[in-house]
Amino acid sequence: MTASTTPSEFPVCLAIQPPTTGSEDSQWGITTATLPSGIAQAIPTDTSATARLTINGVSCSLFYSPSQGSISFIEESDSHPLSKLLSNSAVDQALTTMDVFYLGGQAYLATYDTASSYLNLYRISADYSLSSVRNQYVGEGFTMMHVLPYRDTTCVVLYNGSTGACVKYQISVPPYDGLSLQEVWSDIWAKTWGHFTFFVFGGENFFLKINQQHEKVNIDHFMDDPDEGSHPVLSENASQSMLNATSLAGFQGQQGQSYFFVYENNGNLSLNSIYPNCLGWWPLTQTQTLADAGCLHPISSKNSNWLLLLK
Repeated sequence: MTASTTPSEFPVCLAIQPPTTGSEDSQWGITTATLPSGIAQAIPTDTSATARLTINGVSCSLFYSPSQGSISFIEESDSHPLSKLLSNSAVDQALTTMDVFYLGGQAYLATYDTASSYLNLYRISADYSLSSVRNQYVGEGFTMMHVLPYRDTTCVVLYNGSTGACVKYQISVPPYDGLSLQEVWSDIWAKTWGHFTFFVFGGENFFLKINQQHEKVNIDHFMDDPDEGSHPVLSENASQSMLNATSLAGFQGQQGQSYFFVYENNGNLSLNSIYPNCLGWWPLTQTQTLADAGCLHPISSKNSNWLLLLK
């Protein structure tokens, strides 16, 4: 149920172990694993944002270094979460958050810097180099940015925790080079929502968010039409661990399950599974790991699940 030893330095690699099939007493477990030294050194020590990508059948993790102004692409594997460095690719603009998406069989990267006023879109080439295809003014101060694919449409949503402003843009491929962005919806939400964790059930987009100031946790469903907003599915009082959370991160199971981690600054880490009806979640296991992690990065594959804790 808990890690056998508490790791002493970052990056921390944790193996997520599901119950053993056919065993009634088996439970979820979290154990400390070891990254190959070369891979641990390839992860930037100042990583501030991460994402995941699959291109040409190869899955990899992306780690952004603000001091280097570059993104490290590191290949994933089943036996280890990460196996080899593929590229260190320069990125034109600083960023606080990034997200990978796909259009027309092409991989792209969306980035946003809270101190900036621009959403940047890059084409990811087969050699993992980045080419800017769109630089869109959206305004400064957004604290959440996420790309929402749904059937044959792709949108990007941004939220400002200080003002409550929320806006959605539809991304499309014009007849000329690049990508186009069109604002299709906007609204004013309550302020101070944070720790957004997006997941998918039945092809539909949902997200969990916490308002630590008002001690609430919500699960919302983003509506199907691009010009519609979100609809609340669950709203309840936040638990103490949610109020203490400094990071949340989610991943999808092979059968469509949705899981999320809650990390507290003292190193307490819990794993939860969201009900299929989105009206709550099951606590699966918890452990004590290294304190003061700044970034959580889940890695899931067909046969294994991992979590990296980065400084």
